[in-house]
Amino acid sequence: MVNPRVRGAIGHLAAAGIVILSVAMGPARFAWADCGAHAMPLHALATARRGHSIKVSGVVTGVFPRMRGFFIEAPRAQWDDSADTSEAVFVYGGRTLPGSVAPGQRLAFTARYQSYHGLPELAYPRGVERCGRHALPPAITVSLPQDTQQWQALLGMRIRIGQALTVDDLDDFVRYGEVRLHAGGRHYAPTALTAPGPAVRELHQASARREIWLDDGNSAADPQQLRLGNASFDALHPLRIGDVFESVAGIAYHAYGRDLVEATQVGRGHTVNARPARATQGLPPGLRVVTFNVENYFNRAVSGPVFPTERGARTRAQWRCQTDKLVASLQAMQPAVAGLEEIENNGHGPNGALATLVGALNHSVAGAPYRFIRTRTRRLGTDLIAPALVYDTRRVTPVGRVAVLVPPSDDRAVRAGLTRPALAASFRARKGGEAFTVVVVHLRSKRSSCGASLDGRSGGGDCARARALAIPYLEHWIGKRPTGIVSAAVVLMGDFNAYPREAAIRELSQAGWQMEPPLDTRDPQYTENGSWGSGRLDYVFLTPHLAKGARGAAIWHIDADEARGFGYAGRPVCRGRAAPYRASDHDPVIVVLPRS
Repeated sequence: MVNPRVRGAIGHLAAAGIVILSVAMGPARFAWADCGAHAMPLHALATARRGHSIKVSGVVTGVFPRMRGFFIEAPRAQWDDSADTSEAVFVYGGRTLPGSVAPGQRLAFTARYQSYHGLPELAYPRGVERCGRHALPPAITVSLPQDTQQWQALLGMRIRIGQALTVDDLDDFVRYGEVRLHAGGRHYAPTALTAPGPAVRELHQASARREIWLDDGNSAADPQQLRLGNASFDALHPLRIGDVFESVAGIAYHAYGRDLVEATQVGRGHTVNARPARATQGLPPGLRVVTFNVENYFNRAVSGPVFPTERGARTRAQWRCQTDKLVASLQAMQPAVAGLEEIENNGHGPNGALATLVGALNHSVAGAPYRFIRTRTRRLGTDLIAPALVYDTRRVTPVGRVAVLVPPSDDRAVRAGLTRPALAASFRARKGGEAFTVVVVHLRSKRSSCGASLDGRSGGGDCARARALAIPYLEHWIGKRPTGIVSAAVVLMGDFNAYPREAAIRELSQAGWQMEPPLDTRDPQYTENGSWGSGRLDYVFLTPHLAKGARGAAIWHIDADEARGFGYAGRPVCRGRAAPYRASDHDPVIVVLPRS
């Protein structure tokens, strides 16, 4: 992307990542002997006055047809001795460009010097002189971390990054061909690694200096082909967060607050983050409990059967794709009990979101075994979304009563952290054995402030203290055996909206709850990838009694590592049999309970 979303699409790069442009603009003057005479050196452009016409000379290093422009760079022999000035510039041609411009041509011309989004460029070249072929200037080797001032001195120049770079962000990949890369391995949210405090700021600053954006050289929205230099991708052969490029070559640029490389060539790493094919993850057979945030599964607006709804799918086709992907995920995991978060809170009737999803799941599974827990009230609280419990009638049967924890109206802190009621139900395996209770929760988001007194400090995010204060209240309620079943076997699971080193999770660990799978300091866990980096927000906690015999646990990485554009609201990826990948923006967590 060069100056994206404004001047239209850049053409795909072909040989060495570049498309050769051929647009006529009348005959060009040839003056081989004095070609480029009296031209201003490119490194001196910083002293030029905006709006003035300037004669320049340089070697074409990259052509971007749909951007109506190209890069020129001074031959190596003409570089100055300063490390603070760039030897290259982008040339914008407007509706017409010099005919047959291609990399390796040396051109001289007069153009207007101007600023575009704060970046210098030359516009509307005229009096073009072709000065023959010339070797491309050498690519400058760049390594990260790199500061902004150093990068500005490279703008427009050919560069090469030889160190391994890990794919870190794919939110804009499918739509605009932009990928964030991170030197030094996967970028984790600071509080996934350390407790809130001064170290969080240090980690954040260090990570920011190790980031660079890679672009496909085509800023058209939703390009037909996804390419980064010499590599191509699609929904069946995707680029995933955690994949590694061993090297990157291209042109240094900056657009909309991002230091980026217009890719001409990338080296794929041998260690890539392949899609996990099986939900079993090597787990033994047994009763599985699963927590899964289903990313706003809405089948209609609260006010009526209309698309778009308040959240989730915007069209009926997107909703069908979302349904198919979620069904594929749940069918593969085969949970005995599943706690679902972000289900539309529109009741338990046959047309409600929960009944619709469970009906679709049963349609795909022989014997129609799944049912969902019903509460006495039509809706679970007043929020647009609610947690839900779904169970396999072949494996477990509900016992006791259904319990709902509604946040207290007289405790602002707890109410702020526990914005949606917790839902609890007890089950017994069909084969007999001890009953166990499952509690599913969805704590307050990190993206909505609760006020200065309840927000996190030094990295905990919005409402961090509110979430932490809600935990003792939740534990007290669980301790009162709200389902009427007295058992030491309790599963607490859901989306806690807190990374492992934050106060809410520490509260649970200190109270004796066992996290499954347990934390591994050598390999930080994640279920979501957001603006803070990768981190775990979704958990299954077991009481010590239950954890003693737990037979295995895994996080199934089918969602967090996938490009958002391959989800239900992105490209039409649900033609034929739907795959589970990017069914949601959170990965599910699977735990195998002890044998009865």
